[in-house]
This record gives sequence, structure tokens and C-alpha cells, in this order.
Amino acid sequence: MIALWLHEPDNFYFEKTIEKLEDWMWEDTHSGLRIAGARSETWDTSFAIQALQQAAKVHMEITPRIEQGQKFLASQQIVKTLANNDEFYRGDSKGGFCFAGIWHGWPVSDCTAEALLALMNQSSKIMTSESLLNAVNFIIRCQNTDGGFGSYERRRMAATLDWMNPAEIFSNSMTELSYIECTASCVAALSEFCRLYPELANSSVSQSIERARSWLIKKQYSDGSWHGFWGVNFIYGTMFAIHGLLSANIQPSAPVIQKACSWLVSKQKSDGGWGEHFQGCLSNSYIEHNKSQVIHTSWAMIALLKASYHQWESIEKGAHFLLTMQMKNGSWPKQDPAGVFFSSALLDYSLYRSYFPVWAMGLFESKRLQRKVENEV
Repeated sequence: MIALWLHEPDNFYFEKTIEKLEDWMWEDTHSGLRIAGARSETWDTSFAIQALQQAAKVHMEITPRIEQGQKFLASQQIVKTLANNDEFYRGDSKGGFCFAGIWHGWPVSDCTAEALLALMNQSSKIMTSESLLNAVNFIIRCQNTDGGFGSYERRRMAATLDWMNPAEIFSNSMTELSYIECTASCVAALSEFCRLYPELANSSVSQSIERARSWLIKKQYSDGSWHGFWGVNFIYGTMFAIHGLLSANIQPSAPVIQKACSWLVSKQKSDGGWGEHFQGCLSNSYIEHNKSQVIHTSWAMIALLKASYHQWESIEKGAHFLLTMQMKNGSWPKQDPAGVFFSSALLDYSLYRSYFPVWAMGLFESKRLQRKVENEV
């Protein structure tokens, strides 16, 4: 903005930038005026839809609201290749979904994957075969040679470029890497695509899944956990890795899944919740929080429930913690930030404390009812 203003104060794009600036601001009586580092409507909508879909399976009829969200989400897909891609050394964004909205113009692998997961099982067929294939092809274009997935694109150069990082507060920010969360989300979406649309899937999709699955297994720590990059931290990475591997036909009884679940249970606190401190993002180690966190508890429960882990008592304790933390208006209290950006910047995803607990409790209720039926037989 400053450069534009110095060069040409009456520039059309400078005026547009000033107009858009207000979209990044919001104000309330509690915390005053703030400016967002990023908008997240596509990301939040994808997760919210999946959480509501899970909750709706057991005890509520909210199909019209879910379809309303899906209609918005489908409208955010980038439908054509941008002009002059090669000139500006950009990857093809066609088919992708952005973290914010279509207006942003820079799609992301896991945003596209989570959007697909929220849209593929809808009955109204909002996504055409062409739209589905475009999204799948965008995801595959983000896969690195090691089998993992980058965020905006595949890695173009060696990670050693980080030695010249000019940022004083960020790390691992100069090149694309292979990320646990991105890889797991992409594997889950590609696997679901193959399951629901086998007539559209070709060998490149199955090969991509196999390479990513192998990479995820290799990246598991000896204690059973995975390191997250975009969230706090090991609980976050482990939840995604478990989901991705299960989606890619790794059985819940497999050692890689059982080891991960055992690690999660070992981190459960005495009140039934889970809590990880964000300082661990700097040291790349698990640091326990002195208080259980609603979001971390939800992540751990989602992972354990998807894996059908046998220690039901631990899962029940987690559910009890979430119930005791729920406020009278149905929401959950704000606690420490659960998002992280390049190791050192904490991000407060306000809606995480709304849809992840709903997702966890929806899974819990489904599993509880299933166990009840099995015990009655």
C-alpha cells in the first residue's frame, strides 16, 4: 500500500486496496479493534459442514442448513486457469479452493481436500464430475516427490534456502515442505473420491494415495505421534495422520494406528481432557498445558473415535469434560490459541471451539449408540 501510494497516490488499485482493508478488521466490546492475518471462510465452512453432518447422523435434522453451506462452499472453487500463469511462475490454480474465498486467488491443497470431503457426500450433486476432477487434479499437483503434500503448491527448490530467511520471527517459511496435515487431508479426500466415484478415478489417483500413505507412516515418531505444523501441535498432527491413514485403508488394528492411539491416551489429563502448550511449537516437542483445552480434547476424541480405539473409558472421560465445559448458550469458552503459523505465530481460530466439539460429540454419540446395540445382541 505504501509503495503504491508513493508511486501513484491516485492509482486505481490503491483505492481498491483501501476499500478492501476494512474487510480485515473487526471490533467488539471485549477486545476492541483487531486486524485478521487471514480470512478463513472456506476453511471454516468445510469443517463446520463435516461436523454438522456427523451430528445430524444421530439426533437432529439440519439438512437444509447443511445444503445451504454446501452451496456456498461449491461456489468458492476456482473454475479456470489464470492468465499468464507461466509468466509469473505460478502453478495452475484451476479446481482449487482457497483458505479464505475464491476472491483470494491462491488455493491450498488441504483447503481443497477438506472442501471436497464436505461436498462429495451431498445428495443434491452440487459438484459436477468436471468440478470434482478439477479439484482432484489440483490436489495431485501439490504432491511433492517424497510423497507428502505442500500447501499452495509442490516444493520447487531445496529447503536449504531457509538459511537466507529474512523474517526474524518465522521459521521454515522460505520453501514449501511436506506437511502432515496437508498430506493427511489430501489422502482422505482422494480416498473418498475413489470410493464414491470409482468411474472417475484413474491410476494417478491411487498412485498418489499410496505414495502419501507411505510418507505418513514413515513420518510417525517413535512414541506414536506426528508433529503438526499449522496447529498446536502433536495432538493436531496425530489427529490428521490417523484420519488420513484410516481413509487410505490402513486398518484400526494396524500397529501404526494403535501406537498413535496409545500415545493420545497417555496424554489425557486427570479431568478427562487433553491440553498441549503452544511453546512446544518452538521446541518441536510435546509440552503439556496446565489446563485441559476444549479444542485439543475434541481433536484427541475425534482421532480415537475414528480409530474405534478399545479404551472406551478414556473416550467417555473426554466426552464428560466437553459436556462440563459447554456453556449455557451451547458454545464453549475461549481458551489458548490452537492455530500456529510458521512455528512462532499463534492464530486464534474462533470457530474451532464451536465445530470441533460438535464433531467429537457427534462421533461419540454414534459410537455410543452402536455399542449399546452390540451389547444388547
